Amino acid sequence: MSSRNWSDLIKDAGEAGNYDPLPDGDYDLVVTEATATTSQSGKTMFKVKAQVEGGAHNKRLVWDNLVVSPDSPAALGILFKKFHAMGIGRNYFDSNPTNAQIEAALLGRKFRAQIGSRLYNGAKKNEIKNYYPSAQTIAAMQGGEAPAAPVAAAPAPAPAPAPAPAPAAAPASPF
Repeated sequence: MSSRNWSDLIKDAGEAGNYDPLPDGDYDLVVTEATATTSQSGKTMFKVKAQVEGGAHNKRLVWDNLVVSPDSPAALGILFKKFHAMGIGRNYFDSNPTNAQIEAALLGRKFRAQIGSRLYNGAKKNEIKNYYPSAQTIAAMQGGEAPAAPVAAAPAPAPAPAPAPAPAAAPASPF
């Protein structure tokens, strides 16, 4: 006999298991996965999976590929606009981060996006048409600071061992 309440699990999933395209519109998103890879043309590419936060389509997923195209200033401008909308400003790149560091910086980033659709192999598919800073990112930018990359909580340090008991005092010598 199952100890799971499948009805509650279905409610918790909401529309997450729905693979129909999202209706066109603006959505609040959070990056749940970011993977550096190489595009078919040999360029560095970050595959990003983002999840809708809130609203009727909570937990639904959308994907995008952020391609680094050194040969196209226009494409680079679009790429850095997307990073900026996710709170990763140009100054972040001054440290020449590795792909792994960029992957980590993308995780948990919140942004707002205009979702549209297109036909791909005869099927309607979603695509992110535009990236915008989230309210959180805007607030941080207005405060003059870039939002920090989300950091996983560090485990609490282990308590220091109790001090060793002091040796018992020897009785005073009568001599």
